[in-house]
Amino acid sequence: MRLIAPMLASPGDPPENTGDWAAEMKYDGFRLLAAVGGGERPVLWTRNLNVVTSSYPEVAAALSEKFDRGGRIVFDGEIVALTQGRPSFARLQKRANTLRPTTALRRQVPVTYLPFDVLAADGGDLTAAPYLERRATLSDLGHELHGPGLPVQFLPHWVSVDGAVILEAARTSLMEGAIFKKVSSPYLPGQRSRSWRKVLLRTRSSALVVGWVPGGGVQRHLVGALVLGAYDDDAVLRYVGAVGTGFTMAVRRQLKEKLALLERRTSPLGAESEVAAAAEHGMVRWVDPVVVVDVAYREYLPGGLRHPSFKGQRGDLDPGSITRDAL
Repeated sequence: MRLIAPMLASPGDPPENTGDWAAEMKYDGFRLLAAVGGGERPVLWTRNLNVVTSSYPEVAAALSEKFDRGGRIVFDGEIVALTQGRPSFARLQKRANTLRPTTALRRQVPVTYLPFDVLAADGGDLTAAPYLERRATLSDLGHELHGPGLPVQFLPHWVSVDGAVILEAARTSLMEGAIFKKVSSPYLPGQRSRSWRKVLLRTRSSALVVGWVPGGGVQRHLVGALVLGAYDDDAVLRYVGAVGTGFTMAVRRQLKEKLALLERRTSPLGAESEVAAAAEHGMVRWVDPVVVVDVAYREYLPGGLRHPSFKGQRGDLDPGSITRDAL
C-alpha cells in the first residue's frame, strides 16, 4: 500500500477561542502510523516513511486481532513506553533501535500504541472529513478494545477546554505538553498546519550531531558532549550548540561506538567562525552529520542552546530535514 506522511503541528500558544478547538495530551514518544485490514498484513511506519512493523510485533498483532476485517483502516498515533502510566522516552529508545526485539526485551520494555486520528476506515478515505468526525469514527473503533495493559489504547481528547487548564494537567501528569486542533480541520498528509498547534512545556527540538568531545577522567574514552548543528534556509549546516548532560554511561558508550564509524577530518559546518565556536567545548572529533538527536532546552540564543539536555536518538527522522527554523 502507499504510505501516508503524517500531518504536522505548528509551534504556538494555546488558542484563545477554545470553542473552535479540541485538545490532546502530547506524549513523549515516536510518531507511528498503522494500516490494518483489507485482506492485507498490518503495516507500521514512522513519520519519515520507514516501515517498522517488525520492531513492534505486539502492536501489529493487537491491531490485526481487533481490526482485521472489512476494509483497510489507517491510524495515526504515538508509540510510547509507559512507566506507571507516564511515558519514558529513555525506555522507548531500547525498542526504537531494535529491528526484531527478543521476547525478553518485549517483556522488559513493553510499548503502547496510542492512536489519536483515523485517516481511512472500511476502505473509505477520511482525510477530508473534519477532525471531530474523524474522532467520532476513532471512538467507535475504540470500543473494540477493552482492559488496561493492552498494547493499543486510544488517546482521549477534550473539546472547548481552557488551554491553561490542559497545560496544567499536562504538567501534573509529566507530559511533554499539549496539541490543540481545530475541530473543523481536515487531515493534510505531509503538511505542517496552523490548524494543529503544538504547545510544549519545555522547548524540545531535533538536531544533527556534527561532532563530539571526549569526557574527562573516567569518561575520557567516552562521549562527554555532542556538538550539534542544523541546516539554514540555504541548506548550509550551522552550529547550534553542544549538549553534555542527560546521558547515562551506557548511552555515552553507545554513542562513542556509533560516532567512531562516522568520523571525518574536517568539520561539516558551513563557516569557520562556527567551527571556532564549537572548538570552545574542547578537542572536537568531527563526524558526518547523519545522527539525529532530541534535545530539551530553555531557549535558543545566537550563541547556541541554553541549558540543553540530551533526550535520545531519533532514527525516525531524515537528517536532511533538520532545520534551524525549528529551534
